Amino acid sequence: MATKKIERAGVGFGIGRQSGPIVIETRLHHETISALRGVQVDFELLNGITLEQAGKILGVLNENVVSVVVTTALDVKTEAASG
Repeated sequence: MATKKIERAGVGFGIGRQSGPIVIETRLHHETISALRGVQVDFELLNGITLEQAGKILGVLNENVVSVVVTTALDVKTEAASG
């Protein structure tokens, strides 16, 4: 039987560009989500999106998204053995 582990972290967004389309980068305020340690999540925008349009998208995200929520399944047997 599996239980769920829910972790949250505050998040902000930034614009990046890596030899191609513009990307929206996620920027966690703290590394409190174990499943995301060492992981960078970016959102690649459509090729036609301008830097100005990307800035508007970025503004909306930063004004309205306050955190990232990650739910992972935990194996109860593993938890009992380690606890």
